[in-house]
Amino acid sequence: MLSLIGLAVIVTMTTLLIMGRIAPIVGLTVIPFAGALLAGFSFTEIGDFFGEGIGAVLDVAVMLIFAILFFGIMNQAGLFEPLVRLTVRLTRGNVIAVCVGTVLLAAVCHLDGAGASTFLIVIPALLPLYRHLGMSPYLLLLLAGMSMGVLNMLPWGGPVARSAAVVGMDPIELWRGLIPVQVLCLVMLVVTAVLLGLREQRRIAARAGSPVHPETLSGDQRQERIEEHELVSASTLGSTQGSTQGSTQGSTPGAGSRGSTGRFGSTGGSGDSGGKGSAGGSGETAETTHSARAHEFTGEADDLWGGTENAAATPRWRMIVNTLLVFGMLALLISDILPAPLAFMLGLSAALVINHPKVSDQMETLKINGGAAITTGAIVLAAGCFLGILEESGMLESLATDAVAILPGALIPYLHLIVGVFGLPLELLLSTDAHYFALLPVVEGVSTQAGVSTLAVVYAVLVGNIIGTFISPFSAALWLALGLAGCDIGKHIRYSFVPMWIFSVVALVLALALGLIPWS
Repeated sequence: MLSLIGLAVIVTMTTLLIMGRIAPIVGLTVIPFAGALLAGFSFTEIGDFFGEGIGAVLDVAVMLIFAILFFGIMNQAGLFEPLVRLTVRLTRGNVIAVCVGTVLLAAVCHLDGAGASTFLIVIPALLPLYRHLGMSPYLLLLLAGMSMGVLNMLPWGGPVARSAAVVGMDPIELWRGLIPVQVLCLVMLVVTAVLLGLREQRRIAARAGSPVHPETLSGDQRQERIEEHELVSASTLGSTQGSTQGSTQGSTPGAGSRGSTGRFGSTGGSGDSGGKGSAGGSGETAETTHSARAHEFTGEADDLWGGTENAAATPRWRMIVNTLLVFGMLALLISDILPAPLAFMLGLSAALVINHPKVSDQMETLKINGGAAITTGAIVLAAGCFLGILEESGMLESLATDAVAILPGALIPYLHLIVGVFGLPLELLLSTDAHYFALLPVVEGVSTQAGVSTLAVVYAVLVGNIIGTFISPFSAALWLALGLAGCDIGKHIRYSFVPMWIFSVVALVLALALGLIPWS
């Protein structure tokens, strides 16, 4: 009974979020609360579950609120504009190069195994570039998430450490067997980044009015284009004109513009926000159209980070001090000298004093950036309610146990492979702790009785699941990333699920081909 209620809670919440039929805060609080009542728990017990869940995410929520405020002030000061211009010059506005750079940067930053700090470094650094080129912020989350998943195979990564603890092995010893798979996955990451970059380049070209005509596409391709537009469009049809004006005023000509012109040609007809070209030429260059589409596309991110209209007026000394402040913040995060929430509180205080000496200006800046910060922090706290009720009530553990128990006997020798193949979809049903501390012991116990080695079970469960860590609504770090990027979890799951699952299955096949996991 507990398993069925837990499954109903998770499926209902996830489905409604993906369909966009419910706000995250509503889904993360009302649905699990109703499920707990239906399961027979008292208000006192539910309150205890809630307290445990809030305690687990409180640090993340506080850090997220102050991190968004901190990076919002840095962005308003124009701190990231030189980085964007430099990167555009280095990549010449090449979308594929940016995608490859994203996975490499995320991999390097995630060497410490901390998802929150990696997102705090990667997203603020790359989001302005993605906005400048009109690239999807959901692509940024997808690439960074996959890269971080591969790096989670390190012995100090959460999944490996949890797996080692469950089966009583040394994490280093467990990792040694994973090294060939991890190396191949890193190569596969770059290949995937190139393929996704090509897809993104084609989407941008279509939106900018390049000579890719709808009649030359198949029905499936046209539908894919419509779905992609629905996923990444952050503004309505009525905002196109205003977005174009804002982008024209805020764009910086130079290498990035030359890169755009090189891809799209010198001229092109304008198109509406649905991606359809207008009947007549407007005299608008493809470069201007690309800039307008980029601004239209990133409306959510613009709202999140605030404007940069004062960037040009920022004194050089202040830019230098802001740069030192950001590097100091990153050093504190990496060294773990101070708790991350306290570090961002101190960083925000310093940023306010440096960039806005007047108290009235400080309060105005907090108002500008505070809406997104408080909203996202509230969502993370609501996620804590969701996690606390499902984990502390035993719903997740019961669900993991019963899912294995209903399998036919003929499939038992292949149970580890089945769990591996469906490891990523299970991320939508089970938290990381539930996956490794509840599901893995059950799978290991059943599979070893069928003659499968413990090591093979661990590798199958680990490799099949690890890429999907940052698509799970149970991941607090994911909510942090969504807040930083101004993205919606439902759209993120729809955008990233299939590429991540394909990557996970291919990684599992590589492990099988290398002999790391036997077939039975």
